[in-house]
Amino acid sequence: MENYMPDYLQGADNVYRTPCFIVKQVMVIQKHKKENNVLTSHDTYYRRTPKRDLAYNLAFQGKRHINGKRLPSNNYTRTYVE
Repeated sequence: MENYMPDYLQGADNVYRTPCFIVKQVMVIQKHKKENNVLTSHDTYYRRTPKRDLAYNLAFQGKRHINGKRLPSNNYTRTYVE
């Protein structure tokens, strides 16, 4: 696993884990001159596998709450990866 960086860590603003998925959040702020600004989360849901869980555990082993949590946003998009 040396020098291995999982897809869900590359370019992520936040990563957290649910019972079935590891979720990568990429946050985008959309600024509008007349309307309210919007915070959008582009989420990629990676199905949990033993290999992905091992890499996740290694990446976040020092965290008090290893599963993390979702950052709130005004809206979101979702993509799923098997």
